Parts: sequence; structure tokens; C-alpha cells
Amino acid sequence: MLIPLKLVRDQPLQQQLYEQLRDLIVSGRLAHGTRMPSTRMLADQFAVSRITVLLTYERLAAERYLTTVRAKGTFVSQVTAAPATPPAERGSLTEDGADAWAGRPDARLFPAGRWRALMRTALDHLGARLNADHTDGDPALRRAIARWLSSSRGLLVEQDQIILSAGRQHALHIVAHMLLRPGVQVAIEQPCDPRSERLITSTGATVIRVPVDHAGVQTDLLPDSPVAMILVTPEHQRPLGAVMSQQRRQALLAWTERSGATVVADDIDGELRYDAMDATPLMGLDPLGRVIHLGGFALSLGPGVHLGYLAVPRQMIAAARAAGRLMDDHSGQLEAAALAELLDSGGYARHLHQLRKSYLGRRDRMVEALRRRFGAATDIGGASAGLHLVWRPDPDLGHASTVAVLARRHGLDAAPLGDATILLGFGVPDEHHIETSVGGLAHALAAANQRLPPIPAISLGFSRTAARGALR
Repeated sequence: MLIPLKLVRDQPLQQQLYEQLRDLIVSGRLAHGTRMPSTRMLADQFAVSRITVLLTYERLAAERYLTTVRAKGTFVSQVTAAPATPPAERGSLTEDGADAWAGRPDARLFPAGRWRALMRTALDHLGARLNADHTDGDPALRRAIARWLSSSRGLLVEQDQIILSAGRQHALHIVAHMLLRPGVQVAIEQPCDPRSERLITSTGATVIRVPVDHAGVQTDLLPDSPVAMILVTPEHQRPLGAVMSQQRRQALLAWTERSGATVVADDIDGELRYDAMDATPLMGLDPLGRVIHLGGFALSLGPGVHLGYLAVPRQMIAAARAAGRLMDDHSGQLEAAALAELLDSGGYARHLHQLRKSYLGRRDRMVEALRRRFGAATDIGGASAGLHLVWRPDPDLGHASTVAVLARRHGLDAAPLGDATILLGFGVPDEHHIETSVGGLAHALAAANQRLPPIPAISLGFSRTAARGALR
């Protein structure tokens, strides 16, 4: 099969190949179901390297223009028009079109022995627990979470202000049921977690996107009209990793008085903090009771522990409890009992201390490897908390989706964000594999682009303290 393309030698070949193939698919000249030539055949046709074609195919597959079927070949997907949403507003996609996110916790770091003992103890007292009134969730766990928020985040909340949930998304469902109705306005960060945005739009609310920069949500761009709710991630912006400045926090709270909005502060990533993060949580700065604090244990204990929570202002307790009862029967009593004991005994604080040390080592190794392989000036940020950092590689290396696909092929937890940004998770691979994987990615990109400078020898004297300072 011969494809009608025309490549100009004094311009980037991979970008030309991508754009022309994409235009042929979108226009319908390459129809749905058409089998594409092999990478070797197309490379021979246009006298380019095979890896240039391979990376182009992978980018088109990542953006759902092509579909690869094992042992059969690569085919044109059913695409009828170019995406209407600007790249900065699109969610990241994996090859199968699912939302991509980098930053998975390492299941091997779960305190399995301690958890097993706590679950056995909970089983021994199961009868008494089943007979107790847990209409609004396990009171021991709600009390333990209130104490933990006081000691770890400086939030003075009582047991009855804690609303239990089955994780972050369920907590957002509770908030949406409380606050949102069709037609009301909701402000969200741009970019944001696409699952959160879809949940909000499913209520019929009108979404207003507010851009984020290095200091968090840009409060000077908040709408002047009445707003029912604003969802923010002040401790580690999802996905860009910014920490909201103190000035922006005060400006946001002042805006709520004018707009009537309730602030939902998502602090899921805040459990894993590595650098100096002494900013007071929004709920601790709020004198008017307009802030809901959302937290959970998915990063610190892993997604297998399906427990999260909301800390709500006192005047919202009744509404939050009613919404919680509507959506959940609080059946996970064994898990709740185990977590309550882990928090109260100090076991969770000890586990979190060890966890932070492990992930900090991996974060520093990731930063160290990226700077060594791609230059000291390579743009890295968002690494003060959570399990992913934000990497903006040199544009000459290729489109973010192409680089992310190649990174995953070399064992990295990577996801593209827009055209030029990549989320790199450092939670799952150990330090040795991070070094090996980043090195493999650098060699592959050098071969594909032939533009990287020679890769210097590994310096065994690299200071991790310097790496941490460079991120601040």
C-alpha cells in the first residue's frame, strides 16, 4: 500500500509524518479499518528510519487514530473529525483511550503484617461491632481521623464533623449531592483530574475552568458571578503539583464571601509531603465555615484500603450525613476498625514516616537521572508531595504522547499531559530500576532524534541534597 505523503528534508520528519497521516485519517482519505503498512515498509517508502515511523505510529495510537491488533497489524480507528477540545483541556489517554495518570503507590510497602493482626483483632470483636450503631460510619474511626488531622494538619475538628467515604471519588459524590444542582456554576482548576470534572458535569452543573500556575489556582481569574462550589488541590495540585501560596489561599477565601461558594480542598496527595510544606490548610484559615477538607488513604496505604473522609464545617454536618447515608451503608466495618487502631496506636504515623523516606529516595533518584541524561536545565517540577513529578522535556525530543509511550516501554510510570508535559510516577519502580529505565529512554530518544548531546558518565558523587534544593 502506498500512502500519498510528501516529506520535506529540512523539517522534522517525525512531526511531518504524524501530521500528514493524522490529516489523512481525519479527512477520511484513510478510511476506518484500513490496514496500515508495516513500519519497515513505510520507512522504506519515504527513506526514513524505522524508529521514526514506529514512534509516529505509537503517537497516533496513543491519540486513538490508530489501533494495533496483536499478530494482525495496525489499523485506522474510527475517527470522523479532529478533536474539538484544545490540547490543554484534554485528559491524558492511554493506548486504549482510558484516562492516564502517573503516580501509583508501591503495594510492596503496605504494612501487611500489622494490618493482618489488626484485622484478626477486629474479627474477634465483630459481634459487638455489628450490634453497634454505625449509621454514620464507625465512630472510633471518625474519632481517630479527627485526632490525626489535629496532629498532622493542625485542623481542630470534632468526631461528628468527619464523614466517612469509600475513597476520594465517593467523597466527591457526597459533596456533589450536597451542593450541586443542574444549572449552578462550579469552578475547577485547569488542568485538573478528568474524573473529577466528569463527576461534576454529570450533575448538570456548569463548569468554569480557572487556570493554574506555579502558585496554584489564579485567584484573580475567578468568576464574579455566584458560584456554588470550587474544587481545588492546594497542597499538591493535581496534576501540575503546585503548592498554593499563602496569598492565594487568603484571596480564595475572600472570594468565597463575594461569590457564596463552598471550597472543597482535596488533600489526598498531602499525606506524602517531602519538602518544607508548612502552609496552613484552607479549612484552618476559614473563619466562615465555607471549606470542606477531603482526605484519604489511597496513596499511603494503597487503593486496596477503600477509605476516605470529608471534614465538614459544623453547619454542614446534617446535610453531609444525609448524603452519606443515601450513598453508603458503611458495611466495611472490619477495615474501619483496623484503620482506627492503626491511627490511634501510632502505627500509621510510623508507617508514613518510613513510606516518605522510601518515596523520597525514589523521587530524588528520578530527578537525578533525568538531569544527568537530559541536561541539568531540564524542566522538572511538582515533586514536593504525592507520587509523581512533572517533566517538560525539550520539544525537540518529540510530542509528549510519543515520549510517554516510549517511557512506558522502558518501564517508567508515565502519562502525557497536553503536547509538551509528561507526568512521571516514582512510586512503583525502585531506585535501581529508575536509573536503568531513564537511561534506556534517553538512548531510545537519542536514536530517534539524533539530537541529544552525548550522555555523560554516571557520577557517583551526585548529592541528593542538591537535587532537593533544585526542586524548591
